[in-house]
Amino acid sequence: MTEEQKAERRTLFANNKAWASAEVVRREWLASLVTRKQLPHGAAQVITSGVTTHWQSVGTAVQDGSALAHVFLGVERASYGEPDRLPALVDETPKKAQHVALAIVLGGIEASITKETWRHPSHTAVVYFQQLATWGYGLSEVEQIVTGDRTFESAPAE
Repeated sequence: MTEEQKAERRTLFANNKAWASAEVVRREWLASLVTRKQLPHGAAQVITSGVTTHWQSVGTAVQDGSALAHVFLGVERASYGEPDRLPALVDETPKKAQHVALAIVLGGIEASITKETWRHPSHTAVVYFQQLATWGYGLSEVEQIVTGDRTFESAPAE
């Protein structure tokens, strides 16, 4: 391997490691976002966009039981044969319906995000990370590659 290839490989490994760390931080932030008393401005538009434009990511997660939505909301997933517990949350507190819907949409998109996302960002990923930044989430350097605010070459290899 040339020195340039070795440097690119080091950057790749560093960014993959940074991505894994950023995922933990991002998911904690998402859990705090969807459990706030008041949702951020534009939440209804994000929900609508999630089920119309980004339906494939959201739909796949819904088919799999919206696992991340349960995690974000702190609701235990139902056992096999039991009814899902997310509707019960809405039944108990109808004002939480939009919180549950946002958790399902964000959880669906988040579930489609992988360590390959920073290298090959989809339109959904770009819009998703831009929206998170708009809501106050501080994008890590590797997440900024997805939005185009940083390039692979400019991301530091740690």
